[in-house]
Amino acid sequence: MSKRSKLFLKGMRRKTKIAYLLVVGVLVALTIRVVYINVANGKEYSEAVVLQMDYNSTDIPYERGEILDRNGNVLANSEKTYSLILEPVNILITEKGKAATRAAVLEYFDVSGDDFDKHIANEDSYYEVVLKDLPYTKVKAFEDYCKTDEGADVIGVRFETVYKRNYPNGSLACHLLGYTASGNVGQGGIEGYYNDYLNGVDGKTYRYMSGLGGVDSETVAAQNGETVVSTIDMNIQKIIEDNITEYMQNTGAKQIGIIAMDPNNGEILGMASSRTYDPNDPMNTQALRNMTVTVTQEVEIEGADENADSLISVESAKKNTTATTESSEDGTTTESSTEATTEQKKNVKTEEVEYDFSKMSDEEFHSTIDGFTSDQLYEALNYVWQNYCISDVFEPGSTYKAFTIAGAMEDGVISDGDEFLCDGSQVVVEGESPIYCSYRAGHGMVDVKRALAVSCNDALMQIADKEGPETFDKYQMIFNIGSKTGIDLEGETTGIKYDVENLNPTELATSSFGQGVTTSMIQMAAGFCSVINGGNYYVPHVVKRLLDSDGNVVENMDPVLVRKTISKEVSDYMKTYLQAVVEEGTGYAAGIEGYTIGGKTGTAEKLPRGNGKYVLSFIGFTPVENPQIMLYVVVDEPHVEDQSGSGAGAKLFNQVMQDLLPYLNVYSTNGDDVAYDGTEEPLSSAFDTDTETADTEAATEDAAAEDTSAEDTSADDTSTDDTSADDTSYDDTADDSYTADDTWEDDSGTGDDTDTWSGDEDYSGE
Repeated sequence: MSKRSKLFLKGMRRKTKIAYLLVVGVLVALTIRVVYINVANGKEYSEAVVLQMDYNSTDIPYERGEILDRNGNVLANSEKTYSLILEPVNILITEKGKAATRAAVLEYFDVSGDDFDKHIANEDSYYEVVLKDLPYTKVKAFEDYCKTDEGADVIGVRFETVYKRNYPNGSLACHLLGYTASGNVGQGGIEGYYNDYLNGVDGKTYRYMSGLGGVDSETVAAQNGETVVSTIDMNIQKIIEDNITEYMQNTGAKQIGIIAMDPNNGEILGMASSRTYDPNDPMNTQALRNMTVTVTQEVEIEGADENADSLISVESAKKNTTATTESSEDGTTTESSTEATTEQKKNVKTEEVEYDFSKMSDEEFHSTIDGFTSDQLYEALNYVWQNYCISDVFEPGSTYKAFTIAGAMEDGVISDGDEFLCDGSQVVVEGESPIYCSYRAGHGMVDVKRALAVSCNDALMQIADKEGPETFDKYQMIFNIGSKTGIDLEGETTGIKYDVENLNPTELATSSFGQGVTTSMIQMAAGFCSVINGGNYYVPHVVKRLLDSDGNVVENMDPVLVRKTISKEVSDYMKTYLQAVVEEGTGYAAGIEGYTIGGKTGTAEKLPRGNGKYVLSFIGFTPVENPQIMLYVVVDEPHVEDQSGSGAGAKLFNQVMQDLLPYLNVYSTNGDDVAYDGTEEPLSSAFDTDTETADTEAATEDAAAEDTSAEDTSADDTSTDDTSADDTSYDDTADDSYTADDTWEDDSGTGDDTDTWSGDEDYSGE
C-alpha cells in the first residue's frame, strides 16, 4: 500500500472516531435530558397529554366536604352510592362472556333482559349507565359473585361512585347548614356561604388506543372538598330546638327565634327558629304544615283602577282564573275562582295573602298547596328556608335600652347613681301629646340601675335627651345598629334606624326604648355581647376552621375584633344593672335559683298599634361575674290572651337555660346542681340549677304594671330585605338609616304612623 493510501485511511479513521464520539455524545445528552424530563416533569407532561385525549373519558366525582360541629359530630356529609356501568365493547368479545355477564346482571340487579340488550346494542361503546343510586350491599354481592369460578367469565361490568348529600340529623340546625341543589350548589347557611371550600374538582379516567391497537388508560385523581368545622354545639342546638318545639306544641306563636353565643369571641353555639325543614328533602311541602305564610296572589277587580298597583290584563295572565281569598273566624282560608274571558276585559292586581296553615284541616292544607302556582309554592317554601335569626327584622323594644344607657355612660353624659324623676310621661315637643312610661302612675325617683331594672321609659327618654341626636346616633353605629354584622351565613339583612338628621325630639325619645328602630336578632345579640364582655365587638361567626381531605388544618377562622364599643368599667356597671333587671325588676321570670343571671326584657307592640300583637323577648347571660353564654329569645305573637303581660320571652329563656346549665360546666353558687345525664362531653364549664320557673307576679310592684305609652311617631319608612351575603363591611356612615321621607313595614303588615302622638294610644313598653 502506498504511502498516500495509508495517510488517507488514517485520516478516515480519525474522522470516523470523531463522528462516532459526536453521535455518542448527542445520544448521551438526549438520554440525560429525557430522564430529567421524566423525573422532574413526567407527571405534568403525562397529564397534559392525557387531557388532550378525547377518545373516551369518565368523570371521577369528588367528595363534597363534611360539615362538623365543634366536637367533631357530623352535621352534613356525602354518602357513596353507585351507578352500574356496562362496556359493550368488552362484553361482546365472546358469546361466552356475553351470556355469563347477562345472566349475572339479571340475577343481581333489577334489570330485564330487554334492558340489558338495549344497553349493549352499541358495540363500540365503553360506557352505558344502566342503574343509579345502588347501595354498597348490592355492589358487594355482585363483586363477590364475580370472584367465584361460576362468575369468572363476567366481563365489561363496572361501578362508578356517586356522592349524595346527607344530613344525618334531619332538620337539626337546618338554617345554619342550608342544603344543596343539583350540581353540588349550596343553598343558604354554611352550604351556601362556604360552597367554594366544600366543593372539590372532579377527576377523570381517559381511555385511548395504544400503539399496538389495544386500549390504554390514564387517570387524573379527583380533589375532594374541604371539611368545615363549625362553632355549633350539636347538644346545645338540640336543646334549643326541643324547647322551641315544646313551646309551639303547648302554647304556640307566630314565630320563635333563639340564639346562643359565646360572648367572648362571637362564636355561635346554637341558632334556631320555629320554621324548620329537612335539608334532605327541602322541597317537601309538609314543612309548611304549621306555618303562617304570605304569598303573592292575583286578585280580580272590576274595571280599570288607575291607582291600583300591578294591574295586568287577563289576556296576558298566565291563567284564566284568579283567586280571591277570605279568612274565616277559625283562621282557615277559602278560595273561589272566577272565569275571565277576553270579552269581559277585566283586570287583576297582585296582593299579598296570608295563609295560616296551622288552622287548616289536612284536606284544606293539601288543597291549598295543590292550588299554588310554582312561583307561589317557591315563595312559601322560601319563607321556611329563610333564617329568621338573621333575615327578619322587628322593633326590639326595651332590650334596646341597654345600648342607650351604655352609650350615655361611655360618653360621660350620665354616671352611676344619677337620678331621674319619672312622673309617668314626658312631653318632648311643646304642645304635643305626651309619651307615656310603661308605668303611667310613675316610678318616682329612679337611678340608672333602677331605671333599667323597672324598664322606665320616662328615664330613658331623659337620658337620650341629655345625649342629643349626634351622640345617640354615634353609639347606634358603634353597636352596629342598621348595618350587617358580617356573620358568615347567607341572607343577613340590615334593619333600619333614624339617621342623625331625622332624630327629631320625638324620634329620639322613642328610639331610646327601641321603638321606630328595627333590628335583626343577630344584630342585637352581637351588640349585646360587647356590652357584657368588656366592650369588645366581635363578628359573629359559625365556622372555626377548615380542614383538607386528610384532616390537616387549612385555615383557622380566628375571632375578628371589629372595635371597642365601651370601656370595661362601663361594661362592669352594665352587668350589675342587667343583673338587677332579673333580681329586682321586669326580668324576674328569667331568674334561676343559685345562679347570677343578667338580662333585659322586651315587649314591642307591633303595627298597627293597638291590635294587641307583640314581640316578646329576653336577652340574657350567665354568670354575671364572668359571662360564658349569651342567650337571646324572641317570641313573636305568643298564642295567649294577654301577649304583653305574658312574659313569654323571659319564661322561655328560663326553660332553655335550665336545660343548658347541666351541660355547661359553670356551677351554681349554692351547690344545688342538676346532674347532666347525657353522653356527650360538656362544652366548657356547666351550670346547674333549681328547676322552678319564676313567676312574673312576684316581681316588684313598680315593675308589675304593663301600661303603655303613646302612638308611634316614626315617619313612614320601608324596610328593604337585603338578602345579599356579600356585604361584610362595617359601615359607620349610616347609609342604611331610617329617614323620615320613607315608609316602613314590619312583619305584621304595613303601618302608617304620624308625627303626632295621641295620649289615647299606648305603647307597651317595658
